[in-house]
Amino acid sequence: MFALAAVLLGASAQAEERQVYLVATVHLDGSNLAQSIFLNEPEITELQGCLDAVRKGQRERDWQQYHHIFRSDKFKGFTGHMRYRCTYSDLQISGWYDGPRYNQPYLVSIDDDSVLSVSRSSSQAQCSSQLRALPAKKQAQSFCAMGNQTVTR
Repeated sequence: MFALAAVLLGASAQAEERQVYLVATVHLDGSNLAQSIFLNEPEITELQGCLDAVRKGQRERDWQQYHHIFRSDKFKGFTGHMRYRCTYSDLQISGWYDGPRYNQPYLVSIDDDSVLSVSRSSSQAQCSSQLRALPAKKQAQSFCAMGNQTVTR
C-alpha cells in the first residue's frame, strides 16, 4: 500500500513539474539557420490550450497569449518562415526577451509525444555535427537553433 502511495505521489510531483511550452522557430529559407524562443503561459496546462492559442494568434494576428513579434524587417533581403510547436517539458527555461543577441546554440528535439528536449552546444557547427550523428528518426524530430534564453534541467 505504501509503495503505491509513493508511486502516485511521485507521478503527481512529476506532472506538476511538466509545463506546456510554445516553441516558436523562424528558419531562414535556403539555409540551416534558425532562431527559437520558448514561451510559457502558466495558465495553459494542456497541449490543446496551446494549440488553440496558436490558432487564435495566427488568425487574428494578435497574440494575447504567447505574446511575441516576428520582426521580418530584420531579415532584409532574406525570407524566413515561422513554425510553431506546442510541447511538454520539465526543463527550467528563463523568460524570453526580444533582444538582439541570439547567441546560445541549442539542439532542439520534440518527440512523438510532444516532449521537448533542449541541449546546449558550444557552437552552431557543433550542433550541426550532433544533429547529423543522431539516428534517422531522432534526426527528423530535431533541429539546431540559436536562442537567447537559459535552459537548465
